Amino acid sequence: MPRSLLCFCILGLSLLLGGCYSFTATSLPPHIKTIVIPDVENLTTDPNLAQKLRDGVIEMFRRNASGVRIVNEDGDATFQITLSGYSNTPENFSSNANVETYKATLTVNVLFQDNVKNVPIYEGRGLRADGIYDVSKNEGEERQGQTRAIEKLQELIISNALAKW
Repeated sequence: MPRSLLCFCILGLSLLLGGCYSFTATSLPPHIKTIVIPDVENLTTDPNLAQKLRDGVIEMFRRNASGVRIVNEDGDATFQITLSGYSNTPENFSSNANVETYKATLTVNVLFQDNVKNVPIYEGRGLRADGIYDVSKNEGEERQGQTRAIEKLQELIISNALAKW
């Protein structure tokens, strides 16, 4: 009986600690205490996408690297994002050739620069994320697909940038 109790306790502790893992400011070099996240450079024709992407990245950064302050200028690091592409294309069709789902796709380039040591912390080119929206389920707004793509993209950007350390 004591052996099974010990195994149960170890399993419980493993599950508890495994669920606690997340990236924090300690994932970054210790000299990075402030970061600048300027406006997203937008090479698409939709002016709203860049601001939504920037807002989402700032929020994700605050959640995942809470020990780092976001400032407007003179940061220890700069997080630059270029929204280089956007498309909205039919994805699936019904048997009578009507579009059922569309796919909104965003493409970005990211540079996370250490301004103290003048070296890149992370660079990602051509990062893509898709957001599917289903017109057959009354999701007729292209914005729904964009929102889903932005959520995936911001998660990808932050996890890649913070995983490098």
